[in-house]
Amino acid sequence: MNIPLVLHTLGTLFLLLSGILLIPFGVSLFYGTREEIWAFVFSLIASGFTGLVFKYFLKPKKEDITIREGLAIVAFWWMFCALFGALPYWFSGTCDTFCDSYFESMSGLTTTGASIFNDIEALPKGILFWRSMTQWLGGMGIVVFFVAILPTIGVGGHKLFSAEAPDLTTDKIKPRIAQTAKILWVIYLSLTAILIPFLWFGGMEFFDAVCHSFTTVSTGGFSTKNQSIAAFDSLFIEIVIMVFAFIAGCNFILYYQLVTGKFKKVLANSEIRFFVSLMLCAICLITLALFFFDSTSYNGGVKDHKYDSIGGSLRYAAFQAVSIMTSAGYCNADFDLWPDFCRVFLVLLMFIGGCAGSTAGGMKVARIMLLCKSGVRELFHVLRPRAIMHVKLSGKPVSEDIITNTLGFIVINLGLFGVFSLILTIFGTELITSFSAIASMMSNVGPALADAGATKNYSGIAYPCKWVLIFAMLVGRLEIYTVILIFLPLTWKK
Repeated sequence: MNIPLVLHTLGTLFLLLSGILLIPFGVSLFYGTREEIWAFVFSLIASGFTGLVFKYFLKPKKEDITIREGLAIVAFWWMFCALFGALPYWFSGTCDTFCDSYFESMSGLTTTGASIFNDIEALPKGILFWRSMTQWLGGMGIVVFFVAILPTIGVGGHKLFSAEAPDLTTDKIKPRIAQTAKILWVIYLSLTAILIPFLWFGGMEFFDAVCHSFTTVSTGGFSTKNQSIAAFDSLFIEIVIMVFAFIAGCNFILYYQLVTGKFKKVLANSEIRFFVSLMLCAICLITLALFFFDSTSYNGGVKDHKYDSIGGSLRYAAFQAVSIMTSAGYCNADFDLWPDFCRVFLVLLMFIGGCAGSTAGGMKVARIMLLCKSGVRELFHVLRPRAIMHVKLSGKPVSEDIITNTLGFIVINLGLFGVFSLILTIFGTELITSFSAIASMMSNVGPALADAGATKNYSGIAYPCKWVLIFAMLVGRLEIYTVILIFLPLTWKK
C-alpha cells in the first residue's frame, strides 16, 4: 500500500471540497445568519488546510494508483468527506452533537436521506442547500466527478471508478474513463437543469425547486419540508418526481450508449426490462391492496379516505413504489399506516433497489436477475446433471466469476443485515425498527418502519445505534467489498 500516494490524492480532493463549500457559503451570504456564514468559513478552512498539508507535504515517490490505493482513496474519502461535510451542521449549532452532524452528513453523501432533524423548515437556507448539495454530489459519486475534471487523477482514474461504482458494466468503459465520466456528468447536470423549471412551474419556490432537483436526480430524498413531498399536495409535482427518479434509477451507462448512438444495446438490455416489469407489478399489487383491503388491515385499524378510490390508491402506491425502489425515499403518504402486505413489499423493494450503474441504492436489479437465473439453472441441473446451461443477461453469457461475485455479495449483504439488526436490538431498538432501519440504510433509502417511519426521523435512536447506521450507509453506498477490504490486513501488505 502506497500510503503517501493515498494521502496525497486525498489532499487534492480535500482542496476541491473546500472549493465546493464556497457554493453553500454564497447561498448563506444571500440568505443566512452570521452563525451559518461562519460555519461554512470554518469548514472551508479546515478542509483546505488539511488538503494543503496532505498534498504538498506528502509527495509520493510512485504515482501509479493500483487497485489497493484506489480502494483506500475511495473509502477514506467518503469517511473524511462526511467529516468535513458535518462541520457546517456542528459549527452552526443546527445539530446538538457531533454524532448527529456526522449522521446527517453521511446520510447526504451516501444519498440515504435519513435525517435527525425534527423541524427541517426551521433550518437556515444555507444548511438546507448544503444538505441537498451533498446528495447531489454523492449521487453520481464525488470521486467520479473528480476523475472527470482532474487529469492528475485520471492516470489511475479507472481504479477509482471501479472502486466507487463496481457494477457489471464498468469493465467495458475503463479505457476511456475520463471521457465516460465527463459524459455521465453532462447527462447528470442536464437532468438536474431540466427538472428545476418543471418543479418551479409546478408550484415550488425556486429555492425548493433547486434543492428537490438535487435530491431527485441523486435519488437522495432530502426535502426542505417536514412532510416531504406530501407538503406540496400536488399530483403534477409527484408525477414529475416519479419520472425523474425512475430515470435516475436506470443504468446511466444506457444514457451513455444513447449519446454515443448505440440504440440497439439499450433496447436489448434485459435489466431495464426487468426493472420496469418489477416496478409495474409492485405498483399494481400495492394499489389493489390499498383499495380492496378493509380498515382492519391497516396499521392502526383506520383506512384513510384517499384510498377509497382506485385513482387515489394508484397515486400513492405508484409514488411510494417508485420512490422506495429507486431509493429516492420521498414520501407523499405515511406508508407505515398501510396494510402489512404493503409495508413488507416496500421493504423488499428496498433490498432490490435500482439498476446497476445508477444513482439508486439496494442490491441492484442485475444481481437479483442473476440470482434468479442461477437458481433456475441449479434446478435444471438436478433433472439433467450433464446439461450445460449458461446464465445470460441481455442475450450474452455471464462469466462464472461474475455469478460467484454476485452470490457472494448477496450472502455478505444479508449477513451484515442480520448482524447490524442484532446490534441495534442490543441497545433497545424495537425489532421492526431495527430490521427496517438497517434495510433502509444499507439500501440508501432513508425512511423505514415503526419508530423510523415515513413521518418520523432518527433523532430518537441511541447514539451507538446511530454509528452502526452510519456504517451501514457507507457499506450500502460503496457496495460492501470496498469497505470490508479496507479492514483486511491483506489490503495493507506489500
